[in-house]
Amino acid sequence: MFLAAGWSKVGQTMPTLASIYSYQLVIPDALAEFIAMVLPWVELLLAVLLFAGLFFPWTLIATGLVLGAFTVLTAQAWWRGLDIDCGCFDFSAIHPMLAVLATPGGATVRNLVLLGLVALLAWLWRVTQRQSAA
Repeated sequence: MFLAAGWSKVGQTMPTLASIYSYQLVIPDALAEFIAMVLPWVELLLAVLLFAGLFFPWTLIATGLVLGAFTVLTAQAWWRGLDIDCGCFDFSAIHPMLAVLATPGGATVRNLVLLGLVALLAWLWRVTQRQSAA
């Protein structure tokens, strides 16, 4: 997911910035521009680290934090009734019904599921670490 989302944003700073502004947050322009430039690379880095299993506990923490931030952002947009595209990977190419995942409500639910998976991976990692130490 992070791999596709990050790759789709590389070199697309202005659309990413427009997506950030669509959330109608009160943040300095410089911060929004910084996020638009850095976010694709953070998503790609997390994807590579997760696939490679490198720095696994720290990668899970970082992934959880990023997903948590995305979840808060999409949930507040959903709660406020903002009719925006979340700026996420477009799943409608897979199937038209999956376009709902780009809405604030769909993205919030999807992110909560992904956060649950991150928590499950963290728990499984901890269990295997305990077993290997015993």
